[in-house]
Amino acid sequence: MAVAKAALVVSAAVVAHAACANGGVEMHGRCWYLGAEGASCRQTCGAQGLAYDHFVAPDATPMVPAVLGRAPRTKQFSWGRIECYVSGADRFHTAKPTPNSDTGDKGAPEDWSVSVCRLACACAGGPVDTASYPGCVQQNVVLRHAGAHAIFADVSTHGAAGCWQNDCKNSDKFIADNPALCARTCSELSECTHWTFGEQDGAKKCFFRKSDGGREALDGWSAGVKACAPPVVPEAFQALKAGEVLRKCDAGLSDACPDMAKAVNTWQFAIKNLKKAASSKLDAGTLQYVTQIEADTNAFAAQMSDQNFPLIMANNRQVFNALQSWMDGQPKADVDPNDLSLPAPVRGNFCGPVACYGTV
Repeated sequence: MAVAKAALVVSAAVVAHAACANGGVEMHGRCWYLGAEGASCRQTCGAQGLAYDHFVAPDATPMVPAVLGRAPRTKQFSWGRIECYVSGADRFHTAKPTPNSDTGDKGAPEDWSVSVCRLACACAGGPVDTASYPGCVQQNVVLRHAGAHAIFADVSTHGAAGCWQNDCKNSDKFIADNPALCARTCSELSECTHWTFGEQDGAKKCFFRKSDGGREALDGWSAGVKACAPPVVPEAFQALKAGEVLRKCDAGLSDACPDMAKAVNTWQFAIKNLKKAASSKLDAGTLQYVTQIEADTNAFAAQMSDQNFPLIMANNRQVFNALQSWMDGQPKADVDPNDLSLPAPVRGNFCGPVACYGTV
C-alpha cells in the first residue's frame, strides 16, 4: 500500500471546546472522540451518553489529528466511512462516503469496527441533537443526495408512492404526510443515519440518508438524525392492535372487511411484529406456528382467492388467540389515533394494500 508522510499541522481552530465533555473536539456541529482500539462508534458515543451522527470530514482536513491533538507520523489513503487511527504504527486512514470492499464496512457505520483501529467518532452532543422529538428537528435544512449520501432500501411498508423510479422496495424517498413519518421510518431502517422532509415535484416527501454531507439551508425543509424520532412502539403491542382490527375479518369478507388485499397486508404486518417480539421470548415449538402462518399468509398474498381467504383468516386467528394473553402482558404504549406517523393498525385501521403507514 502506498503511503504518504503526514505534513499536517493541527489548526488552533480544531481544539477541544467546553461544549464537548471529557476532552471531545467540537467540529462540524458534532463532538468528536477517538475510540478505544477495536471499539465501534456506537460504543464510543454511547459511553459519552451521546448518539453517533455520521459525517465524513474532507480529506484535506481530517479529524484524527484534531482528536489526537497532533499529526500522526503517516497519513494513508481513505479506506472506510470512518477515519481509522492505528496507534501501534502511528498512522491513520482518512474516510470517504463509500468504503473499500475489504473494510468489512457493510452495515450501519456506527456498528463498524476493526481490531487495530481507533475510530474518530462523530457524536451528537449539542442541545438540538439531545432534545426529544420534535424539539430535535432542524428547521430550514435540507439533506441532499448530492450523488453520495442517499440510501436505497425497501421502504414499501412505510410508503407507497413517490418512490425512486416508482419502486418503493429500492428507494431513498416516498410521499409522506408529515416529518414524523420520516423520523420514524429512519429509526427503523438499519442503513439510515439521517432523514429530511420537504417538497419535490409538488408533493411532500421523506428522504433517507447515510450522512448529512449534502446539508444545505433551504426554507420549508426539515431534517434530523436517526435518534431524532417519535417514541418506539413495542412490537408485541403493534401485533396486538393489528389483531384487534382484523377481528372484523374473522367471518370473511363483509361490509366490515371489504378489501382482501388490505386485510392480508394487515395480517402480514401483525405476524411480522409478533415474530419479532416473540423470537427471543417464546419456545421454538410455539414459534414454529408463527413461522407457519407467516409463510402461508405470504404465499396467499402472492395469489389471493375468495375460496382460501376464510381458511387463512381462521388459521391466523387460531395462533393469535393462543398468544393473546402473552401479547396482552407485554409492554404497551400510549398512542394518538390522529398521529399519522404511527402504523395504521395501531391507530385502529387496516393497512393499505401495500403500505401500513400514513394515509392508507
